Order: sequence, then C-alpha cells, then structure tokens
Amino acid sequence: MDLERDIEEKLINRLTQGVSQWTRRDDIKTVSQLWDNFFKILSKNNKAQLHDQPLTENEKNTIRTQITKPNFYQAAKFMVGANRQVKFHLKREDSTLPDADLTILDNTNIAGGTSVYEVVHQIQLARKFELDQDRRSDVTLLINGLPMIHIELKKPSESIIKAFNQIQKYINEAKFTDIFCFIKMFVVSNKTITRYISAGQSLREKFLTAWVDDKNQRVDNYLDFAREVLSIPQAHHMLADYTVLDNQAKNIILLRPYQIHAIKAIFKASREQKSGYIWHTTGSGKTLTSYKVARNLLQIPSIQKTVFLIDRQDLDVQTVSAFEAYAYNDTINVDDTDNSYDLANQLIDNEKKVIVTTRQKLQAIFRRIDEQKDNLSKKYLKLKDVKLAFVVDECHRAVTPSQKKELEGFFKNSLWYGFTGTPIMDKNARAENGNDARTTKGLYGDLLHTYTIKNAIADNAVLGFQITNIGQENVEDEENTEKWDKLYLKDVHMKAVVKKILNLAYVKQGLKDGNRYAAIFTTSSIKQAQKYYHIFRDIANGESEIKVPKVIKEKAVDFPRVAITYSISQNENDSKDNQDDMKDSLKDYNAMFGTNFEMGQIDAYNRNVNDRLARKSKQYQAPSQQLDIVIVVDRLLTGFDSPTLSTLYIDRRPMNPQNMIQAFSRTNRIYDNTKQWGQIVTFQYPETYKKKIDEAIQLYSNGAATSDITAPVWTESRKKYIAARNGINQYLLDKKALDRIVDAPMEEMKAFARDFQKFDKAFVAIQTYDEYYNQDELPEKERISIPALTDEELEHLQGVYSNVIEKIRVDGGDGGNPDPEFDWEYELTPIYNNKIDERYITNLIQNVVSDTDESELFLNEKDVEEIDETIDNLEKINKPKADIIRSLWDKVKQNPQEYAGTSISQLVEDLINKENHRLMQEFADKYKVDYNDLRYVINNYVSDGDSTRQKGMAEMIDKEAYKKFKDAYPDTELKTLLKWKHKIRQEVDTFYTDKIKLLMYTE
Repeated sequence: MDLERDIEEKLINRLTQGVSQWTRRDDIKTVSQLWDNFFKILSKNNKAQLHDQPLTENEKNTIRTQITKPNFYQAAKFMVGANRQVKFHLKREDSTLPDADLTILDNTNIAGGTSVYEVVHQIQLARKFELDQDRRSDVTLLINGLPMIHIELKKPSESIIKAFNQIQKYINEAKFTDIFCFIKMFVVSNKTITRYISAGQSLREKFLTAWVDDKNQRVDNYLDFAREVLSIPQAHHMLADYTVLDNQAKNIILLRPYQIHAIKAIFKASREQKSGYIWHTTGSGKTLTSYKVARNLLQIPSIQKTVFLIDRQDLDVQTVSAFEAYAYNDTINVDDTDNSYDLANQLIDNEKKVIVTTRQKLQAIFRRIDEQKDNLSKKYLKLKDVKLAFVVDECHRAVTPSQKKELEGFFKNSLWYGFTGTPIMDKNARAENGNDARTTKGLYGDLLHTYTIKNAIADNAVLGFQITNIGQENVEDEENTEKWDKLYLKDVHMKAVVKKILNLAYVKQGLKDGNRYAAIFTTSSIKQAQKYYHIFRDIANGESEIKVPKVIKEKAVDFPRVAITYSISQNENDSKDNQDDMKDSLKDYNAMFGTNFEMGQIDAYNRNVNDRLARKSKQYQAPSQQLDIVIVVDRLLTGFDSPTLSTLYIDRRPMNPQNMIQAFSRTNRIYDNTKQWGQIVTFQYPETYKKKIDEAIQLYSNGAATSDITAPVWTESRKKYIAARNGINQYLLDKKALDRIVDAPMEEMKAFARDFQKFDKAFVAIQTYDEYYNQDELPEKERISIPALTDEELEHLQGVYSNVIEKIRVDGGDGGNPDPEFDWEYELTPIYNNKIDERYITNLIQNVVSDTDESELFLNEKDVEEIDETIDNLEKINKPKADIIRSLWDKVKQNPQEYAGTSISQLVEDLINKENHRLMQEFADKYKVDYNDLRYVINNYVSDGDSTRQKGMAEMIDKEAYKKFKDAYPDTELKTLLKWKHKIRQEVDTFYTDKIKLLMYTE
C-alpha cells in the first residue's frame, strides 16, 4: 500500500469512527452505482409518499434529469429547498397513484431523522473528451446519496496545490458533472496541511481556507480537520447553515471558521438572553457574517424578527445589495423598508423575517407615537412587545449611544449584536456625554468573538498593507499647523500629488502586471476634491503640462478614468458652487460611460459610482465600464467592499485610529496572485503619519508589531533581494553545471531549491515597490547595483528548479518530517505576465457575452480592442494556443448572440483537446505507433526517470511497432530496433516540448 492510499485509509477510518458518523461504502465505485444508491435512500425515506409503489425507471430518469444541474451553483440553488427541506414533486407514471412530494434532504433533522451519511472512495470518473483519461476520485462524502464534499489527497512530500490543480483539471474535463454537480465543498490535504474551498467552475487558489478553532489556532493535520469539520453533525451544518449563495456573483460561499465561531457565540448569547459584540477586522466579511447571523437567529423560537440596522441609505447601498444577493435564493424573506409606515407593519406581522432598515425610520415611528400619545392605534401598541434581535454592521456608524438608548427603551424585548472591525476601547474612548456609553463594550455588552487584522493576514483572509508616506513633515510647533495646511492646498502641491499618483499607479494599481485595479483618493474637503478633479480632467483633455507616463499608456491608453463623489447639502454656504461643479462632473461622467444622470439623481449617480468601482456586477466587469480613481472626502471610506480596489491615496491630515484602519481596509481584499498588498499612499506629514499608523495598527491587532501587518520598507526588501540574488550567482557561472544539478546528490539539489525559492520570493517582493522601476531617482546607496537577470537566465533557473523539485518529491520526500527550511507549498511566479494566459483571455471574452439569451447583445469596441491585443500578447509566447483562441474569438465577434450563456473556457478546452488529438494522431500515423499507447505516454509525461511513462513507452515501441515502421519505410536508416527506439524517444520528447506542452490547459 503506497503512502497516499495509506493516508486515504486513515482518513476514512477517522470519518467512520463513533456513533452516527459516516458509513463506509466500498461497494460503490461508479456513477451508475451512486445513482442506484441515491434512489434506494430516496425510496426508503419516502415510503408513505410512494404508497409502497416503487419508482419506475422512467420516474427515476425524470427525477435524475430534473434535479441534475449544469454547474455547482445551479445545483446549490436547487438544494436550498424551502423551510430547510429539499423536495421534488413527482407525477407518478401510474396515473391512479397520487402525486408524490419526495423529500430529498431534510436539514431540520441534522444527524438524525432521514439523514444518511456515507463515504465512498476511488469512484470512476469517465472521460468526456477524446484526449481525456478515465480518472478515479479520492474520497467523497454523500448525504442522502448525493455527493456533497469531495476530498483530494496527496503525499506529505507533495504540495496541496497539486491536489487543488487536480480538482480544477477534473472540473475543466467535466468530470464533476452529473451526480457530482451537488458538491458544495472541496478539501485538499497532504496530511500535514489541509484547506477547504467552495465549489465553483473556476477555483482560485487565493481562497483556499485553513480551519482555525474558536481561539484562532490553526488546524492543519488532516485527521484533526476531519474531526473538527467533517464529522457529523459539523459537516452537515457547514453545508446547511454556514453556506451562502451569492446571486450577484453566482457563487457558492462557504463561511470561514472565524465567521462560524462568531455565529455560534451569538447563538449561545441569545439563548442566555444576552447581547454582545463581534470584533472582526475590516475586510474579513462582516456583512456576510451579520447576514447569516440575522438569518439563522430566526431558528430560535423566542425571536420573532431580526432587524439589520443601518444608517444613511446612501452610504450603505452595498450592504443592502449584498443582503439582497445573499437572500435571493434563501427561504427566509429579507425586506428593505420603503418608509416608516411599511416598517411598522412589517414589525408586527406574523411572518418570521429579516428586516433591513435604517435607524432614521425607527425614529420616525417614535415621533409618530409621541404625536399620537394617548390615541395610539393597536398597531403601535403591539410594537413595544415584539421580540427582536438587532444586528448592527459597522455598529458605531449605524447608531450612537443616545440613539441606541432610545431604541432599547422602546423595544423592551430586544437583543443587540454589534459588528465592528474597529471597536472603541478605553484608549480611544468617546468623549464624556452624560451617562452615554463611551466604549463598544459599554454600548453592546461583552466581546463574543475576536478576529484581528493579524489573525486575518495569517489566515490569508485579507492582505497586509504596503505604506508609502510622501511629503514634507511639519517640523514647527502646533501653532503653525494652519500655515502648513494652507501649503498643502496650494496648486504646486496638488499638481505634484497628481503627477506622483500617475507615476505610482503603474505599480500600485497593477498596470505593470496587465491589471487595472481601482483606487480611492481621499481629500480634506469638497473644495479640495473638486480642485483635484479639475487637474485630472485637464490631463485627460490634454490641457495640462502633466502627462500620463508612457509605460501606463502602453498598458491602458485611456488611463485614468476619474470620477468624484460627495453629498450635496442645501445648508452649505457654498452649496451653489458645489452644485455647479457637480453638474460639470456629471456631464463628464455621462460622456465617459453613456449614462444620463442629472442633479436630481445624485443618489443614483453615487450608487452607480459604487457599483462601477466595486466591479462585482457583470456589466461593470467589462474593462470599458470601469473607473480607475474615485475622489472622495469621507464617502466610501467605511463599508465599501471591492476586491479589485488596491490603493488608497490620502491628501489630508491623519484620521483617528478607527477611521484610519477603516479607510485602509478598503484596499486589502484578496483578489488574485498579483495583488499582494493593500496599497496606502499619504502625501502629508510623513513622520506624523508613520507614528499614527503604528499606533492604530497596534491598537487593532491586539498589540502586534507593525511589521506583522505591513510590508517592509524599500531598503529592507532591497537588502533581502541583493542577498538572495547573490545566493544564486554561483549557479549562473556555468550553465552546464546548472543543468547537472538535477543529477547531483540530494542535499545539493535541496540546497539549490532553497536558494532559488529565497531568490524568487525576494524577486517577486521587490517588484511591488515603485522604487524598483524608478531607481534613477533614488540616492546611489538605495539602488540595486547588481545587473538584472535576463528572461533567458530566469527561464533557465526556473526550468532547472522545476525538474529538481519534482525529483526531490519523487526520490527525496521527507514523509511526515519535511525540511523546516524548505517550502513544499511554494509555487513559482511565472516569468512572463502571468495574466497573459488562455484563462485570463477566456474570462475577458466571457465578460463580454451575456449569461442569458439577449437578442440585443453587442460587443463594445474598447473590449474588442483589449481582447485582440491580449491575444496578440499571448501569441508572442505561445502561438499555437493564441491561434486556437483567436479562431473562437473571431466567431464570437461575428455572432455574439450565439455564445450567450455558453462557457467560453469549455469551448477553448474542447478546441485544445481536438488539436491535441489531431497532432497525436498525425505523430502516430507518421511513426506507425499505436495512438492509445502514445496518448498514455504523453499524458504521463514527466521525465525520463518516471517509471509510469517508461512502462508506457516500452509498450509503445516494441518489436511489433518496429515491424510496422519498417514495412512503411523500407529504406529507413534506422536499421536496428535499438536505433529506432532511441529515435522515437527523442521524437516524443521533441513532440511533447514543442507542440503538446504549448497546448496544455493552464491549471
């Protein structure tokens, strides 16, 4: 028994231990047997509904056809059911029998009732395409016969990323279709490291999640993970109670462990009739957690309604939109209240629901009650007795201490649960105001669960910050701050700031990697924001001496697309000027995006800016519909969520600690591998900012060092890079010696792998600094004096590293005791722009075709130009693949309606498979070898030392094959079997490297 199979056995044994756990089913090995098992369980659980009349084959086919969905998300939608039960209405083939409402899954009876839990392994996954192989999955967990959780295992010496890529490959090959469409959760493990991720058609490595216990301690071992997460009832609760469907993004979301622990903590407190608050760092998904809390609290009989309380609708459009997206497929109503009358009616009706409303609407009810006094209607008398749970996201912004006191005084039977990423503590307590609460604990009660920014960064739930403080420090005393503030409002300063932003954007906003991340630019006042907007507009119109750098123009010809957003107040002395200015900016915006906003539609305009900046809706994922920079005063600095927003530019005095961390946290959402930090750039008081930032970080990370949260300064990263670069110099002196490392003793191979990993990490890190690209502007001592490696040298090093690491894994893996100085999980960063691959391009194409049938679908000219250019860029490094994608793209351009609702990535995969089949058939015909044998060799192509491949090669080039070759080519120079074998081995290597490898689908 090999090590991987041994790991599988131990996992299954752990899953099947104890009472009411998973039952092992070794008798199930095929998809057909899975369906037979499902119908057996379905029939047993629905005897009464079936009136003891077995399901016919036609009825089974009807059920199978109608419940099987084209993807994971659609299947998850079906499995939501109603009232926590999933049913299927069946008209019986025998018309004398009544219709049957068949229960497929009953989430009201977790770990009991009709719930059946089974574990299967090594299920055969049949090929869908000619070039595919038949596969066998590792371990799959079934609930009532349906695959819900799939686990892919590797040996300790192999990376979990290999298991992750294998799952994605199965998805690309359409292996996880049919009955496997019901999978909601994937788990990958190499025994010592375990991660989970929600099911989706295109998985993203960044979202692999580690489990942590309620004390935020990591649970990495696969058997411990099985006990904590995959045992019953935990696994069923994960799927039924800690899963959310995002209707906007069409994604399944599995909650992260800290979110689950927070929900459990609130449940415990609610049963004890206690209020409290959750401290979860900004950016860790508090809105999602609070939604699930509001939703799940309704399972408690004593709670009649949950009220999700927000403040000022214009600031919380995203929150309401998120709730609507989460609730769209839910079985509990989530209602946004139109007015205070509507709110009063909803609070006293008999329906259990989540109500999203504002504090202002509640206060309007109180005013009405005060006005009516002794003549209250029965409706308002009932309000006082409603048993409510208030859930308050961003709990300090939504309600003040005095306002909460008023609400609690009226709703006597209420519980309060506040969520904040920046709690107010004794160190930054509010100013005294009578007996109003001054801290979060004083306002809401005990802290129920904590998850700080340090925890989140360690778990890869959010990014750290890379902070650049620019400007001249005020070295004078406090009396002169007004003088310096005026200095910062002068044109010379503001133009210098804009010029710097344009230079920084190449790195900070991801243009260097082919991305175009968004940014927020916050200023001290509306007037200053307007002045900045005018400067940017003059640049866009070619009316400024400031020019967009050439390197940016080469990446994005119309950079930057800028908008301004603020609230108009009729009470401001200069409101007329503000309105006139806003009219002009609205005209610019309308011209830029083809919209028609007027001054009476400022709220709608602000919502549009929010959506365009967030890029979550499909229509704003098209490159031509996106904003680059939005200028604000305070809007968007709290509560705004966008994974593609990378940078916050700040030209104002330092904010207080909570507002500073809130603002910074707009930038650090995880997105892709090239977004490595939330970028913060300040343009005033650099030394003061550094001090204030350090204080804020320490306060909101429970005393963590700033270095745990932020990137090193340039000089530190430069020093690390130079040391790592010097460490690989020895390998560059003799290229032949470098190639021989793969045959060196194991310790030498490991030494090279360690040295190259250090270099590659340092090289990736150094490229995130603007200084790296502008070294001519640095003092001599801060430059990197070592000549940069050429692409050829980098490619050579990476090639050797890839061969070495594979050989170490095969021949020198350390089992359960890996080298502590060696990173088994390390993944190389591609030399070329890692976005220029077929997956990036297919995503671009997918974004411009609708996912529904639309008769008026058209392609935007700018989108067409970008995709054409991106395919041209791919052609420079991989012409065969670029040719295939271009052939499909040309067809899409001719008739986009035909491709609405189709999977572009699947179409590209099909074309690649067909071309691979053609090439391999051509090779097999030329050399007279068996096609299936050749396919086996190519599919197992690793290196000359790989035993599986060698076995396949030996079968392909035997005496019989040689005879066929000689009969076809009687005059061949390959006169002996030995010479022919040697020649074919060489030809296979060349064929694989020059043709097949180039057409491999990116994993």
